[in-house]
Amino acid sequence: MIKSITVFCASSTQTPEIYRQQARRLGDLLADADIQCYYGGGRVGLMGDLAQTMVRRKAKITGIIPEFMVKEGWDNADVEELVVPDMYRRKDLLLNKAEAIVALAGGCGTLDELMEAITAKQLGLIHVPIVILNVNGYFDSLLSMLNRAVEEHFMRPEHKSLWSVVNTADEVLQAIEDSSVLPNARGLAAI
Repeated sequence: MIKSITVFCASSTQTPEIYRQQARRLGDLLADADIQCYYGGGRVGLMGDLAQTMVRRKAKITGIIPEFMVKEGWDNADVEELVVPDMYRRKDLLLNKAEAIVALAGGCGTLDELMEAITAKQLGLIHVPIVILNVNGYFDSLLSMLNRAVEEHFMRPEHKSLWSVVNTADEVLQAIEDSSVLPNARGLAAI
């Protein structure tokens, strides 16, 4: 079993409860499994729900957050923080610190992080499982676009093995365990 996971998720405070409930459930599951969590360091939204659940459980969670966000007061003082100079360093660490990546619902930042993770795996720069937590069908349109990219030969069919999709937090750890590891992912980069 893995020992660390990076979680990408929203900081919006206006999201429906179904997403927040699944973020809290994931926090409980990571705490139960004694898995270190790395996340974007925020204190509100799905980030806050995930973090506060793990803090309450006395689990290991580290926020990786840029200096400007700390100056704005967006950080979570309840978690261990790794303050970095900018968003680029934050994404680099989030991509490379953990043994798996999980994407919960989120906006542009979450989508950017998820697509960068998939691209890095396609290029052979990372080799970790990527799990998309598709609560309430949130990622359906993105998954449809990725399927279209395969159908129209912008990606190969085997690129769809770069990620897996689950619908509940309870399925995440099993999906990570079941994920295919691509020993020669660089071979997937070319079309």
